[in-house]
Amino acid sequence: MNKSASFVTTLVALASIPLFAQQSSPTTPPGSAASQQSAPSAESASPSAPMATSAAATGPMSPISGELTSKLDSKTMKAGDNVTVQVKTAGKTADGTEIPKGSKLVGRVLGVKAAGAGDNSQVVLQFDHLELKGGQNLPIHSQIQSIGTAGGATSASASGAPSAPSPDASNSPSGGGSAGAAQAQTGAGGAPAAAPAPGTVVAKTGMINISTTAVPGVLLANNAPGQQDPRMAQASSILLGAKQDIQLNDGTPMVVGVSTGGGGGQ
Repeated sequence: MNKSASFVTTLVALASIPLFAQQSSPTTPPGSAASQQSAPSAESASPSAPMATSAAATGPMSPISGELTSKLDSKTMKAGDNVTVQVKTAGKTADGTEIPKGSKLVGRVLGVKAAGAGDNSQVVLQFDHLELKGGQNLPIHSQIQSIGTAGGATSASASGAPSAPSPDASNSPSGGGSAGAAQAQTGAGGAPAAAPAPGTVVAKTGMINISTTAVPGVLLANNAPGQQDPRMAQASSILLGAKQDIQLNDGTPMVVGVSTGGGGGQ
């Protein structure tokens, strides 16, 4: 399938992607009484690591480049599975904390939904602490800013903002918008639309932006800049597979925005 055809398929698939962050069961509708009861609390979200501060209390995020240390697969993963990104380029947070190369961004799966028969897949991730060299654990707030392809470079801005304007497929909680998706399928003169650059926002749901990644068919859901959607209160990001499972190999590059807290916003 060429890039243009893949982009059209992705946009159509976006019309039926609901986000289910902070739920123990992906079949429970977001915002329902059942989902509120099953959502992990701040005290129990990560008992083995320091708890990250809330989005409202964190400082500006600094981009940290790393690679997955194991395969991420929506078909086989389950809630509670560990996910680790090893830092490949030394960095520094806004408060001056040094993050040496070789440190680890440690997190876990909060929720997962396999693609099934033509359905969309989702993996909800939370990176809540850094393991620095020397064994020190540092609580963080984080947001995945980009996902690249193994052996290739990632493509995202340091702030996590979209790299270019794009159609708003929907502003409803369901992430739908078949009309918006249909309009985006063709370009000038009815020609197929070109695939957007990684980091381009292609849909919105509530205060969440859904953007492209360098991995075909895999999208990234994050809080819109300066916003905090309740569904993202604990999640670092939500990975979305447009009518396919999400399969990221060991060594897949990621840029993760990291804040150790203290003043400011995202």
